Amino acid sequence: MAMFCTDIDGTLLNPDRTLSLRTIDAVRAIRAAGHAFVLCSSRMPESMRILERLYGGADEPLIAYNGGLVLSRSGSVVHDVAIAPEHARTVAEYCTDVELHASFFAGENWHVWGNDSWTAREINNTGVSPHSMSSKQYISSGRVDAHPPHKIMCMGEETLVDGIEALLSSVPGVVTYRSKDTYLEIANSACSKGLGVEAAAEELGYDKGDCYFFGDNYNDIPAFAAVGTSIAVANSKQAVLDAATVTTGRHHDDGVAAFLETWLAEAER
Repeated sequence: MAMFCTDIDGTLLNPDRTLSLRTIDAVRAIRAAGHAFVLCSSRMPESMRILERLYGGADEPLIAYNGGLVLSRSGSVVHDVAIAPEHARTVAEYCTDVELHASFFAGENWHVWGNDSWTAREINNTGVSPHSMSSKQYISSGRVDAHPPHKIMCMGEETLVDGIEALLSSVPGVVTYRSKDTYLEIANSACSKGLGVEAAAEELGYDKGDCYFFGDNYNDIPAFAAVGTSIAVANSKQAVLDAATVTTGRHHDDGVAAFLETWLAEAER
């Protein structure tokens, strides 16, 4: 048996930012044959579950927040690497001073700066609604200490995002990722998709050689080192293509599904 693990955005989704019928059918076939199919993303768990429901995969582990939080099949936490509360406060202070949106993702909860265009865009992208407690309340109430964030997303004008990126560049224990000019993702520097994949594989009892990972971007490369076979979709960054064992079709051409179909056909011969 094998464990197939995949990134979501830029790897698995079609142009409508959901799963194509071909992908749904391919994943269902893999699961029906007894193999595992695990999602691994910077997204929060509920956003990933929305996709899982399309193919009936709610009984698999989830690797959320780029490996910062791994949930077992039963939903229990098996790997947890959150951002230190003092680092979260540093981000909140900067964003308050310059009026930059900061979303704090802590476990199952998403705390937003306010009812602004950035919040609306992320609701549309992920299908998830934010918690009733705002980011500022999350910090000021002290909830950040009991439930520190696994991810912070700063969104706004490029120059303001430049500022928080520069500020955090000298802070040990924090790593930043510029997904867009106007987006900065922040995580604990000990967090990685590779460690997340290893935790999921251990939870399910798979050896490294029986694990596969699909990716497209720089933050997927650590996961490539944690599996026996790494697969880059054709639209990947060049460094990802270079690091992969195999290349499949573009995300918008159902590259993941194409690989799964071929693999399963060969495995069943």
